[in-house]
Amino acid sequence: MTEKTGFLSNKKLKETVVTVGVLILVQIIFILLDGTGWEPNVRDTDFINNILNAKLFTEYFHFYSYPFFNFVTFLQLVAVIICVLAEILSFIFKKMK
Repeated sequence: MTEKTGFLSNKKLKETVVTVGVLILVQIIFILLDGTGWEPNVRDTDFINNILNAKLFTEYFHFYSYPFFNFVTFLQLVAVIICVLAEILSFIFKKMK
């Protein structure tokens, strides 16, 4: 009993709103915590340090002073983009039938 609103059903629309809402909430938390000393302690291993100190997160994708926040933001944005692309592709292929 789901009604269609454009190309998104109510269920898909709610999932999209929740995903974007979580992204915004996490970004607000990161903004509040950045530079305050309340950042989480990330275990210093070679693998983690190599990822956090990569050129991508130190030069190009540098929103926060704490590199872990940049990494988590990048992962969230990739997940949101993948979800949106999946919805668009499913809409296109349903339309082709």
